[in-house]
Amino acid sequence: MKSIHTAVRDQFSQHADYYAQSTVHAKGDTLDVILDFADTKGTEKTLDIATGTGFTAFALAPKVDSVVATDLTPEMVLKASELAQQQSLENVTFSVAAAESLPFCTGSFDLVTCRLAPHHFQNVPQFLCEVHRVLRKDGLFCIVDSVSPESDALITWQNRVEKLRDDSHVFGYPPSQWNTMITEAGFEIEKTAHTRNALMSFLWWVRPQKNSAEIVEEIREAFLELSPDDAKTYYTVEPGDEGDFFFSWPMYGVKARKTG
Repeated sequence: MKSIHTAVRDQFSQHADYYAQSTVHAKGDTLDVILDFADTKGTEKTLDIATGTGFTAFALAPKVDSVVATDLTPEMVLKASELAQQQSLENVTFSVAAAESLPFCTGSFDLVTCRLAPHHFQNVPQFLCEVHRVLRKDGLFCIVDSVSPESDALITWQNRVEKLRDDSHVFGYPPSQWNTMITEAGFEIEKTAHTRNALMSFLWWVRPQKNSAEIVEEIREAFLELSPDDAKTYYTVEPGDEGDFFFSWPMYGVKARKTG
């Protein structure tokens, strides 16, 4: 069986161009939440973990002293570096690194960010411990990720659907579990936000060019299993053109301070 890190590298190494063109990752409410929570002063030495093709790092770069952007997948780091050069961002550097094992000294950063990635992480508590380690005292940690609703049935449903579509998906926690894990890692939570990613076309999201017709149909049937209330309330399901529909995942953001 492939390790989680191998599955993530295999998945994202093939899709760097796809993510570089993804409006879901390039902009939207989740990025606004990170920028609002960071409340930058222009002096921050910043780390962006699981940067993908760099969108969060690029948005922060003009607002901080410097950004180190890391990702587990070398192809993502290469694409992000190319995009940074195109934008003439001179204060962004890149490193290939796992979120659970960061190659930086203790107390290296004033600000650590992570957006739309931890549901792919092998060990979220270890990731949070590493964030705590590399932050200076009073440093700030800002995170936004997709979450499951506070419902055992929907936690199971959402993680099954995500795993069917992408075998690098590990687990989408509900907000209450995020709060517990972040607090147990030694942070004081200062602010939280419930938001959503942009509405996505099912046929775009499900990637029929990669997933088999059988998998696509199984995922489509899973959406049909949702009650009308759950589909509307938690996933904002809307009809689309024939054979398609639109939906979004619930997102949760946390602003947390390293106090010790």
